[in-house]
Amino acid sequence: MVLSKDDISIGVTVFRRLEYLEQALSSAVNQTVAVKVRLYDDGCQDQEAVQRILAPFAGRVEYHRNPKTLGLFQNMNQCIWNSPTPWISVLHDDDVLERDFVERVLAVAPEVKACSLFCGGTQFIDANGIVYLENKPNAAPPWQMIDPLVFALRDQFAFPGQLMHAGTARDVGGFPGKSLLTGDWDLWFRLTLAGGTVQLGANLSYYRCYVATGRGTTVASKTGRKVACTAMQVKRNLARLRRGSHEPCFDRVKWVNLYGPLYRDLLIYSWKMPRGLLRYNRRLLLLTPPRSRSSHLLHWVSKIAGNPGIRLAGLARSLGEWFGIRMPQPF
Repeated sequence: MVLSKDDISIGVTVFRRLEYLEQALSSAVNQTVAVKVRLYDDGCQDQEAVQRILAPFAGRVEYHRNPKTLGLFQNMNQCIWNSPTPWISVLHDDDVLERDFVERVLAVAPEVKACSLFCGGTQFIDANGIVYLENKPNAAPPWQMIDPLVFALRDQFAFPGQLMHAGTARDVGGFPGKSLLTGDWDLWFRLTLAGGTVQLGANLSYYRCYVATGRGTTVASKTGRKVACTAMQVKRNLARLRRGSHEPCFDRVKWVNLYGPLYRDLLIYSWKMPRGLLRYNRRLLLLTPPRSRSSHLLHWVSKIAGNPGIRLAGLARSLGEWFGIRMPQPF
């Protein structure tokens, strides 16, 4: 397929979180192959700070402010609806692109017959920008097409570092505006069905992961909705496949083993979770084969003491960390 730098732009979204915006903009502006960059402001109240951050990028970042606050996913849709180019990459204000993100996509494009979405690997960073986990791409260099059935069962990449065909994204409806957690995966999967997804065998971005009040992923984890939302998204994806040539059914046990829910989250937030959602997560825990001594112990606590046992285990973990005892990383 024919793709040039003039076909690509990057839309950066922001609301009130400004701590990392300069770094996000810098990663978009200072690509080894320069492309158009727009900032979509969803109603930040500190306009003085926004303009101060934009000042070093004068002439290189186009500023767009929504007339009213639309919400996270609808602001992301503004990047699609108003894209000045056929291809658009959406970047959150706290994430970072690799400097050669655009260059790598352009290098692969001539080998691809057609697609609606490009993606790659991601490195996870903490609030201070330190890498602590690498989400390696499944593709061997340089690229591969993602199997829709594999993508239906598990999101194949973190949010930043994607490039989507704006027209196709508009045709399939963009991001679901009221999504709690998996709206990005929902759109990626619809784009995959519409035209296919190319996964590059290289890291393209850095995803910042941290706990913050009001942050969607934090809220989902604290309330116990993270795994439930993911399961619902898998069911939606499989339903879409059933309308086509595939006829897959949702197998909860197989899915739990594939997804491997992070029960560190369950321990960390169990004492705050509503009873029903804690029970749901605890039942999924029991469907997951224990892979360590810690998970074996957690299984037994769950079987013997139910929800109260998990809450006590979470309290014990908190007390242990308070005394400097770190819980095991694998669960």
